[in-house]
Amino acid sequence: MTALSMVQTACAWLSLPIPQAVFSATDPQTIQIRSLLNEELVELRKWPDTYWRKLLRQHTFTTLAADTQPADAMPDDFDHMVDNSMWDRTACRPVVGPLSPQTWQAWKARPVLTSIIYGYRLRGNDFLTAPNPPAGDTVAYEYISTLAVYSAGATTPDKSSFTADEDTSFFDETMMERGVRWRFLRAKGLSYSQEYQEWITLVQREAARSKGIPTLNTAGNWSDTLPGPYVPSQNFPGAVP
Repeated sequence: MTALSMVQTACAWLSLPIPQAVFSATDPQTIQIRSLLNEELVELRKWPDTYWRKLLRQHTFTTLAADTQPADAMPDDFDHMVDNSMWDRTACRPVVGPLSPQTWQAWKARPVLTSIIYGYRLRGNDFLTAPNPPAGDTVAYEYISTLAVYSAGATTPDKSSFTADEDTSFFDETMMERGVRWRFLRAKGLSYSQEYQEWITLVQREAARSKGIPTLNTAGNWSDTLPGPYVPSQNFPGAVP
């Protein structure tokens, strides 16, 4: 379903005039509804309770033996990191972090800082590491992308917002259209509690179905790092094969 058809469906439900174009429209009501559509998209993309499967990406880069890693250490569509997903594949060890500003400054204040593992920190546009990793290692991690919209003819998401009538998104169109409904009612000062509840129930259901959920083990977690050498907690500095 395109951005235009989602707006048309929402307008039909709200008993509003149905526009024949959205992004070339100049009337205030259509401009407001297209803004609400993008507001809905942003809120879904940044939904706090889940990692949407289709927003998950993997990124790799090659390390420098320096504090500041190369510019391609963070991709252009980077929104935020998936926690505890970063590993140095060359050394087969985790990259810990993100380090807090306090930890970073304490580490940098030491005259000598050595470790068999290193940590990372994102500061501004810089991807920082300490201690300095070996040059040439391959580091991989997963992150959440800002791209959730397909332009006409695209096979992968290439936009972070709707900008044309023919744009589409991988988010469920019914979920997005219901989001536009309650946002419009709220913007006009009308009751929207029932519409909001219907929307939030659908969002929670779609989020739960977006990807699999691991089985919880009350006896403790099995090691995701096996097979191969890894550095267990409280066993510094040795690596256990």
